[in-house]
Amino acid sequence: MTDYQQPPPTHPVYFFMITKHSLKLTILLGLIVSKPILSQSLGAIPKTSKDGLDYIVTLPEDYSKNRESAPLLLFLHGGDGSNTKHHPKKYATQAGLEFPFLVVAPHCNSGCSWSSVNYDALLSEVLQEYNVDRKRIYITGYSMGGYGTWSAITKSPDWFTAASPICGGGNASTICKAKNLAIRAYHGDKDSITPYTGSKQLIQTLKDCDTQAELITIKGEDHWIWPELFQSNDFYSWFLTQSK
Repeated sequence: MTDYQQPPPTHPVYFFMITKHSLKLTILLGLIVSKPILSQSLGAIPKTSKDGLDYIVTLPEDYSKNRESAPLLLFLHGGDGSNTKHHPKKYATQAGLEFPFLVVAPHCNSGCSWSSVNYDALLSEVLQEYNVDRKRIYITGYSMGGYGTWSAITKSPDWFTAASPICGGGNASTICKAKNLAIRAYHGDKDSITPYTGSKQLIQTLKDCDTQAELITIKGEDHWIWPELFQSNDFYSWFLTQSK
């Protein structure tokens, strides 16, 4: 059995924007056109890793190579395929929150799956270039990126201090590889796209292997819970209390 079960291409997690909003092709094209504008507004720095993975980096307001190192937040997008549309910094800025994170947001486009990403190579590359606090490397992702978050902390647990998978799922038989992390998962109990029971099982398994793990249940909510979470100070402050 593999460490991670990627949703099949027909899984509704890849098509949730159409399922939820009945989007037309013209709207989808408009979102594609708007991506460069979103990148610019985020102050995003485009990068390509040595193994060909495209990603963007956004820096905290007071970032300097010569000052205190910054906490890093690895952000994995969902099945919408955009690493800017639901970027945490965008929502935090809209909400007027302080946002001290250096964010690395890979783009998992056609033919990519989060389970195939070489997180060791990606993070090593980022740490060589940027002033990052090695004791405060965090990860979050929503929907397909929630699955990816569970995958990453199982595949490369030593990199991470804390994780917040949002409405994702994973393999409970191997999740205890991540037992040394602090994990706070989020899921709506009325999720019609990815089963709420999947997050419950993963968190319970982690608790059984003495992990600092909890599930925040968003009662009465369906799948699309991340915009509100990314505008919540509590979401980010929890990360900042976690350090190796």
